[in-house]
Amino acid sequence: MQIEIRNIKSKDIDVASELLTKNFVEDKGVIVLFKKNDQKYNYRVNQWFKATLKMLINNKQNINCALLRDDIVGVSIVTHTSHKPSILSLLKWSYSVLMTCGMKTVIQTVKHDNFRKKSFTDNNQYILEFIAVNREQRGKGIGRDLFESLNVLADSKKASVWLETTKKNNIDIFNKMNYNLIDTKNELSVTYYIMTNEKSA
Repeated sequence: MQIEIRNIKSKDIDVASELLTKNFVEDKGVIVLFKKNDQKYNYRVNQWFKATLKMLINNKQNINCALLRDDIVGVSIVTHTSHKPSILSLLKWSYSVLMTCGMKTVIQTVKHDNFRKKSFTDNNQYILEFIAVNREQRGKGIGRDLFESLNVLADSKKASVWLETTKKNNIDIFNKMNYNLIDTKNELSVTYYIMTNEKSA
């Protein structure tokens, strides 16, 4: 099975957003960004991913997709600790999320972004924001290939990689990818497990 990893394109946003939504719609760190018991919750999560992907693509961040026979079966969203979105793209993101998801989502997203910055351990550090694989294609090494692409990028820039997960069982999975647990933090009753691939961690 040949998996191709390439940069995401604007035409891929709808498919990538749907894949990310299916993977993270039940994630506690995503749920807390939205109003409770919202009948349009899945739709709003999808719109949040679309707005976020558009902003990051416009700011030339590292978003990769894994292709299997031209079908997108995996996505990884990677930013850098030095990343500062342009004012225009930030305004567009805020307006889009406000209109589709509401003010709470805008505020909570910004709050969490500021909260997690306190856990970054290096100025030259990539942040694995999200990684998702089509559930029907799991176990085929797609996630591993996306991680390998990230490792190549980080090594080329002599950078480390930081990530957070709300799922405790992911710790063992990421350990196998040479990531170590360095901290545990709580925000709005959600536990975040902070990991990095720094050699000294």
